Amino acid sequence: MIERIPGVRGAQAYLYQGSGSLAVIDPGYTGSHRAVLQFISQYGFQSRDLDWVILTHHHIDHAGTAFALCQATGARLAVHRADAPYLQAGRPRDRMTFWGMADWLPPRLASYVVSSADGDLRLLEHGDTVAGLTVVHGPGHTPGSICLWSAAESALFLGDVLNNERGLRTPPWTVNHRHAMAKLAPRRLNELRYQRAFFGHGPAVLEDADRRVRAFVALREH
Repeated sequence: MIERIPGVRGAQAYLYQGSGSLAVIDPGYTGSHRAVLQFISQYGFQSRDLDWVILTHHHIDHAGTAFALCQATGARLAVHRADAPYLQAGRPRDRMTFWGMADWLPPRLASYVVSSADGDLRLLEHGDTVAGLTVVHGPGHTPGSICLWSAAESALFLGDVLNNERGLRTPPWTVNHRHAMAKLAPRRLNELRYQRAFFGHGPAVLEDADRRVRAFVALREH
């Protein structure tokens, strides 16, 4: 089961049920946990039914409300090991991109732009599974940027490894930690097979998604 969660500010958030677990992927900006909780309730679940909050990367439009959602539900937070330091107090300074500018903001203002998470994190690596989803590490947009692949649902959650706002694209240099790596990250998807693709930004592709992504990668390499 995959459902897009309406009312979330920032990136698109998804409710996923697989392997006996219920997960929210990328719950959005700070304050969006209320929309997530409302949707979970309307869909017939209770807040305590949520097992996982999974982040494709640490940027605030995907991760801002993650800790609040975990506090409200008791769910565990999962993020790639390389992005986990960015969710902690004393986070590494990022390069001067749109997101890196947060490191130069006054602390009180930065609290609205930079998320933090205390407590028990599940640190993900390439090839791990969480809630029935396989982790595909595609660094560049952030050090720990990942996709999440469901063989059972024939679906791939791409986070910001690719967006689909004006056709398939990699993110612009202004939001990437390492732009050259971000341009190469979609190569890691070539071996996967999936009918549907769900993006952090832009509409889902619901048929032949893997073929379209492979065609995009091939075009970029010519």
